[in-house]
Amino acid sequence: MKTTLYNKPDFNCIYTSQDDFSIHNGHGWKRINFPGVAQVANFSLELTGKKWRIMWPNREGELFALSRVSDVIKKYNSPGGLTLSYPATASCRTIILLEDTDKGIAVLAPPEREGRVTEFRINSNREDRATLSVSGNRDNWYVLNFNTLSELHSSITNLTDSVPWKQLPAGVTKSAWQVQVGLIGTDGKTAVPLERGFDILPDISLLMGRLLGKGNILHVFAYAEGHDLGYPDYSPSQVLGGDEKLQKAVEKVHLNKQKIVFYLNGRIAQREKVLNTSLFDSVLTDFSGKPVEEVYQGRTFYVMNPSSREWQERIIREALHLQSLGVDGVQLDQLGGRAAVVPPGEIWGKGYLDLIKALKEEGLSVWIQGVSDIYPADWFELTYRNVSVLKDGTIRGGTPFGTADRRLFELIVPGQILLVPLSRINTFSKDEEKIIVDLDKKGGELFLYNSSYMAQLEDIILKAVHKKG
Repeated sequence: MKTTLYNKPDFNCIYTSQDDFSIHNGHGWKRINFPGVAQVANFSLELTGKKWRIMWPNREGELFALSRVSDVIKKYNSPGGLTLSYPATASCRTIILLEDTDKGIAVLAPPEREGRVTEFRINSNREDRATLSVSGNRDNWYVLNFNTLSELHSSITNLTDSVPWKQLPAGVTKSAWQVQVGLIGTDGKTAVPLERGFDILPDISLLMGRLLGKGNILHVFAYAEGHDLGYPDYSPSQVLGGDEKLQKAVEKVHLNKQKIVFYLNGRIAQREKVLNTSLFDSVLTDFSGKPVEEVYQGRTFYVMNPSSREWQERIIREALHLQSLGVDGVQLDQLGGRAAVVPPGEIWGKGYLDLIKALKEEGLSVWIQGVSDIYPADWFELTYRNVSVLKDGTIRGGTPFGTADRRLFELIVPGQILLVPLSRINTFSKDEEKIIVDLDKKGGELFLYNSSYMAQLEDIILKAVHKKG
């Protein structure tokens, strides 16, 4: 079955599906219904016109020209196309097609509250044609025509108010800045004077208070063995003074009117830490029963099953231990920045959703790497990364077709707090109340403590404050 969604000179979009569907005309929108009972539905948008601009939900949003797609497919030797998976690497289930003006059409579906995977695949072999295929749970999809993005915003508001569409509550923050400090590197070594250890954290918070004011966030990487080492052991490093010294340091950070959060990874665990333990049963396996592995820094990690109760309880236990020492919150890394490793229609995000809720119920702030409209995080880190495409065409990082464009996420999931690296902000606007600026070190590497850290940080802060002012 097929139907034309958009047909103008140089701009054509045909909706095609092997499954039966019907179209219901609503007030300012069309609803595409799938009446069948099968769990997975498939459809595609057949696009004609090299002037089309496409905004799809790669991370917070990626904007690119249709004419570029075929060359990028060839570049990455991916004849089957390049893919995103929701709710992992895709922020929301929304595709916006734009003419060379901001007129066009949006095809979108509500948040998948059970966290089932939807796959977005784009392919092309010529500059004036592309196919954007969608495979996922059998849900209603909606079509909106618009003449401007502000009109699209109004149409989305009307749609989400009139159909079943569960949105995240708008975030609230009093923090304008985040400072990160890595106390131990990926080699397990530290440049922190051992007699001081965690005592350097109050020094950093004092500088933050003097230059940035109160209520900002100090993000610390200082767990057991070193950065990207020993997951899922996130107990405070004994080399830096362990629990007792950290607790006293956190008290002083709070006296300096700053918040403190620690890093956790909610998705992977180092193989050696899981083998021959009860956690091995929580490792995600492929169709043949083999554990799913990923390699970082020359070390092998298992991808953990987010639906595993024992895995959730382990992460919760690690977080509550940090909370008992006074820590205000945790980062759950890689929940929204790495591809789901289960097929379309299968549950992937429900466990993460439950994990975030459980931590927040304990009074912890929780933020995640990446963005997704099902995760009730307090704020979301925009995942600016170098382009990384796996052999199967999965986009693991970066924006291979175009440029990051967070307007997509802001249109569909309004009011959320975004963590944006300072190195990615060209100018500040008056509408930045919902942005926490991460005072990152250019290059994207962990901002490690060394003898010049305080001087470097002060220089970064002064330039950032001047830029914002």
